[in-house]
Amino acid sequence: MIGRNDPCPCGSGKKYKKCCGKNAVGDISTLVSEDIDRIVEGFVKESFNTADYHALEKRNHQWQNALNPAFADSLIDTIAMETYIYIDRPNLWRNYLNKQLAQPIRPQVKDILSAWLTPAFLLAKVESQNGELITLIDEVSKKRYLMTGSPSKKFSGNWLFGIFMPDKRKGENGLTATSSVIFIPNDKVNISKALASKLESNVTDSFELYKTFLEAVAPEVQSEVAATVVEEVPVTKAVEVEKTVTESELSPFQTEILELVQQYVTEYNLSADSFTALLQQYLEQNTVKAKKANTVAAGAVLAGQAAAIIPEGGLSKVKDVAAYYEVSASSVSKYRDQISEFLAQ
Repeated sequence: MIGRNDPCPCGSGKKYKKCCGKNAVGDISTLVSEDIDRIVEGFVKESFNTADYHALEKRNHQWQNALNPAFADSLIDTIAMETYIYIDRPNLWRNYLNKQLAQPIRPQVKDILSAWLTPAFLLAKVESQNGELITLIDEVSKKRYLMTGSPSKKFSGNWLFGIFMPDKRKGENGLTATSSVIFIPNDKVNISKALASKLESNVTDSFELYKTFLEAVAPEVQSEVAATVVEEVPVTKAVEVEKTVTESELSPFQTEILELVQQYVTEYNLSADSFTALLQQYLEQNTVKAKKANTVAAGAVLAGQAAAIIPEGGLSKVKDVAAYYEVSASSVSKYRDQISEFLAQ
């Protein structure tokens, strides 16, 4: 049997995994996922103009003021952005995908992108979870769907609400959840019923749907909603507008980076207080441009390990650290190099 690192038998001189081995099912799946990630990451850069940025900034401000009692600030930003892109200004997304579909791309990628032309709101009951596979039942149509999730987080018995896209990689009725999808615990049945009623009445206004999380709660207890009503679903983020950090004090985005690094060192029982202190200094002193806090965190961990400030005992390979943070290996090198340069000073 040919090993992945053996010379390819075709005589190209390349390793099997870099040549004919790419046609193996596992490798094709990886390549398709990387193609999809690359296309999605290019959306904002290619599709947004100055007017869109201004409109989104105004929208974020309005939604923060209105929905703050129900959701964390970072989640409101994501909800406002994704509803703008996928629901309220869908031509931005569709035009971009149609442009990509006109390019020479893999058939598997074309199938996925074609299905992603029509994102939609969905309120679904979590029927069961078996490892990474979650079975959902649409509360309106009663149709069953499948999606993948984190095996460490159990959703059985709760509702998921947000924007989903069809994805046959997960089966005929497979779905991909956008990063603004949230789950509603069993004890908030009044919210799920109110949402179901609006969806059954064909309410499509994004803000009207998310207002449900406030309307279903008595005004005197709205301040408690943020901690009890919803939690974010840990899925791969579909689209993010680049965030720029320049504050001298840590912003929520910077804090998220530190927390993600701390999560890693805690999980692997690593003593890295000196590194997290240095990382905080880096974040305070440098402008960070990133689409995902996870990507920066992965780069930071790799930089800390390369400088031996984070001790051995965790994940040693770039691809493994990237997989831990659910980002592509190719996306972390920029932040690893930037932080490594800072650590070397």
